Amino acid sequence: MKTKPPPDRRKFADTRDQIDYLYHKLLYWLYEREDSVRARTFAQRLGTLLSEPSSGHDAILPEECRSLICEANDDLPGAIKHRENEVRLIKKLHEMSRNIPQQEDIFRLDGYDDLSDRLDLLAVLSHDSGNSDKAIRILHESKQLCEKHGVKFDGQDIIEEYEKQRVGRNGR
Repeated sequence: MKTKPPPDRRKFADTRDQIDYLYHKLLYWLYEREDSVRARTFAQRLGTLLSEPSSGHDAILPEECRSLICEANDDLPGAIKHRENEVRLIKKLHEMSRNIPQQEDIFRLDGYDDLSDRLDLLAVLSHDSGNSDKAIRILHESKQLCEKHGVKFDGQDIIEEYEKQRVGRNGR
């Protein structure tokens, strides 16, 4: 059973509210419904908002949005670049947040489970662009991160699938 799309809206409190709306619409049409044509409509609108100077070019959400926009437009190299930037920014945030009073709040918003999810998405993009070895390395990094921090790892089936494909390709 398919879920319903986020409700349509025409009014927004501010640019951040509109970005959040378009982000969820894009996620829905790209991943939930796998309708890249419909997703591109929201990707284009989101891209326009992100090109405005106040959108935070060195922030996590805009990088995630840019990756999704590239993915909706079948630009895998662009999607990978932005997803790598997003992962780098999350890792930097984690590093800067250790042992400060706000650490718990920061990790609740962008925790190890989120980082693992982003690594898994990056691995899938890498695999889809033809770089299976990189994809497997990234998935193992995600798995180690989860084991180290007591987070459930969701990518085991993907690792097994990619490793099976690699064995089949190498004839072993």
